[in-house]
Amino acid sequence: MTALFMVGCSANEEADSSKESEITEEAETGETQSESDNRHTSHQKGLKIGETGTVVSGTINDNRSYEITLNSVEYRDIVAGLEASEDTYAVVNITVTNTDDSAFNAKDIYGPAFGAEGELTATLNPVLFDHQDKVEEDILEEILEGEIAPGEEITGIHVFDIKQNDVYVFTIGGSGAQIITYAQWEVSDSEIEQ
Repeated sequence: MTALFMVGCSANEEADSSKESEITEEAETGETQSESDNRHTSHQKGLKIGETGTVVSGTINDNRSYEITLNSVEYRDIVAGLEASEDTYAVVNITVTNTDDSAFNAKDIYGPAFGAEGELTATLNPVLFDHQDKVEEDILEEILEGEIAPGEEITGIHVFDIKQNDVYVFTIGGSGAQIITYAQWEVSDSEIEQ
C-alpha cells in the first residue's frame, strides 16, 4: 500500500508540474478570464482557516463554480493503517458549496494541494478511492465526496503526505495552473491540530 501512495504522489507531482508549465496570461496577472460571467472573481491569496474562497474551474465555455471553506487542518501519524512516508499526514477538512447551476460530485473539484511554499503535495484522495479494498473504512467515511446540488454544501477531508514546516499553503489551483479562479490559504504550524 505504501508503494501505491508513492506512485499516486509521483503521478500527481508530474501532473502538477505539467500544469505549471501551462501558465495563462490571466493567471499571471491575477485577472479573470471572462468579464461577461460574474461568477469569475479575482484570484484569492492569503485566506486563513475559517475563511471562504471562490473557485471556478474548467474552461471559459465549460466550467463549474464553487466556494471552499477551510475548516481545519490536523496532523496524523497514521492514515488508512499506514505511516506517512514524509514527516506526517496533513488532514484538511473543507466544506464545498455548489454555487453553480448544476450538480456535481465533490470529489471532482479541482485537485487541492498542501505544503510549504514551493513544496506543494497533491491530495492522496484519488489513491485512497482507487484502492478502497486495501484501506481502512473509517478514513473513507471522512473523505470528501458526494453529489452536491446547486446551493447545497458538503464537508469532508483531503489527505496529504507532507514535510513538516512552520508555514503552509493550501490551494485549489494557482498561478501556474489552468484554472479560471483559484483560492489559496495560509496555515501556520501553530494552527494545526495535533
